[in-house]
Amino acid sequence: MRQWTAKVKFRDLFCEYDSNASDELKEIKRILPLWVDRFNLYPCLTHFITSLKKVKTESGFNKWLNRVYDYCDDNNIWVDF
Repeated sequence: MRQWTAKVKFRDLFCEYDSNASDELKEIKRILPLWVDRFNLYPCLTHFITSLKKVKTESGFNKWLNRVYDYCDDNNIWVDF
């Protein structure tokens, strides 16, 4: 049985992203502080903040998020809903 080393919650932040926004760059810029604030709550994830602050597009955000999920999986960190 897998032993989880930590439990984090950030999936609820997906609801904050407006996929119908007319300006993707502004929308990404708008939501990034929410993600930074949340990741600051989890010492195991704070090292992702620097690279998150460099994200400019939805595609870039998705790539960043894939790295986060891979890290969580590799380090037995449970991502809660």
